[in-house]
Amino acid sequence: MNTSYWPIHGFSSRGSLATQLKAVWATLLARLDATTEPRVWKSADIAGKTLWNAYDPITQMAIDHASADELRTWLEELHYRN
Repeated sequence: MNTSYWPIHGFSSRGSLATQLKAVWATLLARLDATTEPRVWKSADIAGKTLWNAYDPITQMAIDHASADELRTWLEELHYRN
C-alpha cells in the first residue's frame, strides 16, 4: 500500500519504452534496497529536464518526477515527521 501524499505519476506515452523500463527498474531497486535511509535518484523527462525521485523504506512513502525544490521539501518534511 502506498501511503505517500505526493502524486505518484503513472507511465504515459510521453517516454520511450526504454525510458519507462529504466524508471521501473530504478523504482524496483529503490524498494528492494535493505537500507533504512531514503533512496534518491534522478531521471529526465522527454525534453531532458532533470526530475527527482525518492523512496523512504521506513514510511514507504515515495515522490516521483519532482523538481529539486519539491524533493528538498519532501525530504525535510520526512525528517521532521520522524
